[in-house]
Amino acid sequence: MRKNLTEAFVSAINVSKLSEYWDEDVAGFVLRVTPAGSKTWAAYYRHLRRPRKYTIGTWPTISVKAARLEAKGVLHAAQLGEDPVAERKADREALTFGDLAKQYLEGHAKVHKRPSSVYADECMINSDLARAWKNRKAADISNADVTALLAKIVRRGSPIKANRTLQLISKIFRYAIGSGLLPRTTVPPTYLVPRPGKECSRERTLTDDEIKKLWGALADQPAHVAAFFKLLLLTGQRAREVLTMAKAELDFEMGEWTVPANRDDHKGKRENLLPLSPTALALVEALKNANTHPLKTAHPFLFPSRSVKPAPIREYKTWVNALRDELKFEPDWTAHDLRRTLQTNLTKMGISRFIADKITNHADSSVGGVYDRYEYKAEKRAALAAWDARLAEIVAKSA
Repeated sequence: MRKNLTEAFVSAINVSKLSEYWDEDVAGFVLRVTPAGSKTWAAYYRHLRRPRKYTIGTWPTISVKAARLEAKGVLHAAQLGEDPVAERKADREALTFGDLAKQYLEGHAKVHKRPSSVYADECMINSDLARAWKNRKAADISNADVTALLAKIVRRGSPIKANRTLQLISKIFRYAIGSGLLPRTTVPPTYLVPRPGKECSRERTLTDDEIKKLWGALADQPAHVAAFFKLLLLTGQRAREVLTMAKAELDFEMGEWTVPANRDDHKGKRENLLPLSPTALALVEALKNANTHPLKTAHPFLFPSRSVKPAPIREYKTWVNALRDELKFEPDWTAHDLRRTLQTNLTKMGISRFIADKITNHADSSVGGVYDRYEYKAEKRAALAAWDARLAEIVAKSA
């Protein structure tokens, strides 16, 4: 049947049997809907008197507007005597994994994911995946290839990264299939490949002795590196939230930092008004006045990168690795463990877990959490001031 194919119509349509809806405006452009809810775009034409179907992709990965535009191109090419189905088959056979990865980043990751997640995807693609498969034909990559690559990552001591790599490969192939880069009949090479690493939530917190040693080691680090780790301990915010701190977010007179809801590491997407303790405020004031970039104090970020375009530093893991090598704590530690250390110490000091969660901006999905808009600023300020004093005691105590 013919319909005016719009986003509202496609979103609302449900069927009890396989149905096709032909566009009123573009002859040959059709939407196929299954009882399971799959909605696929296609263009029908004839080549050498034989009927041909060109599958465009699925909704909502491909919008009505984008699908109609591609259908017009396909039908126009068919009128000129070309065979778009045969041409795309040849293109698919020539597609490399590098091509798929690039399309995934541009068409999906940078549109739907946080900048920090896009950065992590790019790092994985440009390291292990690019070295192994950049110029490999995507259609030739098999389960055995995936398993061998993951085993190599595990052998070098990175089982969790192997898990993340498996997830990313799966996402790239699912995107390629859903967007029509690969045939709908393609079986992703990750199908039935088990996760190679055992996942478990981290419980690591630093002891008082470890905090003292870490703080002492920071005396030999550059000022911005030392400030980064100290602020992690003093505020309990996520590493990239601290690293991307902007001067516009800080009220130096009130001693407050407003972590915005659109910060790329914000999982809960909620603004967090954070009072700064005396030590934390002194650190951010020193960073504000530091001339660490050609733009000097005009730079909007407290941890400025050296790029021409004003931007924050994006990578801190080399700082962590250098301190790990120096301190040799057992078991090893991560930057995120400092956030957990703050929260654990707050509750150990008698501060309620509720206020500790407000400081670290953990999600509260209860009805009260949804309707309670009070910021608990005074309570958070008192808690962080108490932790500042306790941290000073830890650092000052004799061995």
